[in-house]
Amino acid sequence: MERHNEQSIGEILRQYLKITQLDNMVFEDRIAQLWQSILGDDITRETERIFLQNGYLFVNLKSPSLKTELMMRRSWIARQLNEKLGAEVIKTVVIR
Repeated sequence: MERHNEQSIGEILRQYLKITQLDNMVFEDRIAQLWQSILGDDITRETERIFLQNGYLFVNLKSPSLKTELMMRRSWIARQLNEKLGAEVIKTVVIR
């Protein structure tokens, strides 16, 4: 019997996570951990919420001045997080 649709278990798992949208939850947890290591304790204390939706990373901050600063660093933040995640998960960072 010939096999035509061979896939690795890892690929099947990635497809399942994507279909069920569990991949966002997995990435959100990892992003929250990485946020502190990349941006530091001070910015993490001012961060109210981080969530991922359709490639957009939404970041709610307490401080208006910090919002302005991070708006200018959005591309750098996305690159750093994607590099640490090992995948192009974040297309855009939205600072609120």
